[in-house]
Amino acid sequence: MSTLLVSLLIGAGYDALVVSGYASKTTCNGDLSFDDCPLLRAVPPPPMPPDQRTCYKYGTRPAKQLRSKYEQMMAEREEAAIQAKNEQKRAEEMAQQAASISYTMCF
Repeated sequence: MSTLLVSLLIGAGYDALVVSGYASKTTCNGDLSFDDCPLLRAVPPPPMPPDQRTCYKYGTRPAKQLRSKYEQMMAEREEAAIQAKNEQKRAEEMAQQAASISYTMCF
């Protein structure tokens, strides 16, 4: 019921919030005067490159690569087939150019 009332009050333009449990006065009032200024915080150092990171025994593991080896193999085959066709076309074009040059040389 309190959530419904608060949503109606907010919709009508009033400042309202639901407190479930305990909330201090500064939380209810939205008092941020005791918080640190985000502009005065120190800038964190840039992350170290992957090769310089230290590995700990009980550290978190990197995420798994969720790629299918079969799909990767099939993509490599398709790429190899395309390259073979391109090489064959180049060889045919070179043969045609060589034939046309030798034909023009005869006359």
